Amino acid sequence: MGEALMGGVGPTPPSTDLFVADLLEDETALVTGGGTGIGKHIALAFADHGADVAIASRDMDHLEPVVEQIEDKGQRAIATSVNIRDRDQVDAMVDTVLDELGEITILVNNAGANFLSPAEDLSENGWRAVVGTILDGTAYCTFAVGEHMIENGGGSIITMGATNSERGAPYHAHSGAGKAGIKNLMQTVAAEWAEYGIRANTVAPGIIETDALSSVWDEAGRDREKISRDISVDRLGTPDDCVPLTLFLASNAAAYVTGGYFTVDGGQLVANAER
Repeated sequence: MGEALMGGVGPTPPSTDLFVADLLEDETALVTGGGTGIGKHIALAFADHGADVAIASRDMDHLEPVVEQIEDKGQRAIATSVNIRDRDQVDAMVDTVLDELGEITILVNNAGANFLSPAEDLSENGWRAVVGTILDGTAYCTFAVGEHMIENGGGSIITMGATNSERGAPYHAHSGAGKAGIKNLMQTVAAEWAEYGIRANTVAPGIIETDALSSVWDEAGRDREKISRDISVDRLGTPDDCVPLTLFLASNAAAYVTGGYFTVDGGQLVANAER
């Protein structure tokens, strides 16, 4: 399975080394926030394994290069601009994907928002911007795509949570609260929609170093080495660390897995307090 995986602390092997190439053949995925970070890596991995992919975010400049990469892999791809805080825009996004690609069998709720702030300094607008994107936006996408999946005979919904929903989230009260909400949302729709053949699961990354995170941390002067020492495997995560689990949950290999909550955090939540 690869030296890095067996060693436990190295980078995750490319997903193509872990799964058969046609794992998602004949599937069509919608990935929100699919132009950057974790969402981009998931979208490209889905294409590597045979899925057609729609990606969506507010910035088309981020989406168009990823569409080209997906098409270069031989899969159909489209990009659509959307503010997921607006239900009408979400409904229009889903209609566009269905018109262009015909169906949605996999939804990855990946779009998010965050910034550092002490709780006492959070403005009403700041709270709404983050919670509205994380919780409301995830709900709107889930309900809109879920309606199609119910009519179409099933599908897989995967929502990117975060481990800051599992404990106090200093300077991330808005993000932690939103992520805690979507964990419950996925468990609820998993229970309600199982009869329709729909599975809903949450993947909860820990600290994943993306361009967005780096810009926030650089501005705040966060010490990466100090933070890494609080993680069992002694390193920050990468977007590729989130890909294999997401591929599994999207595939028929996870046919009996729904309502689950899976951390991808290098053991940070269970790290020894003396580390």
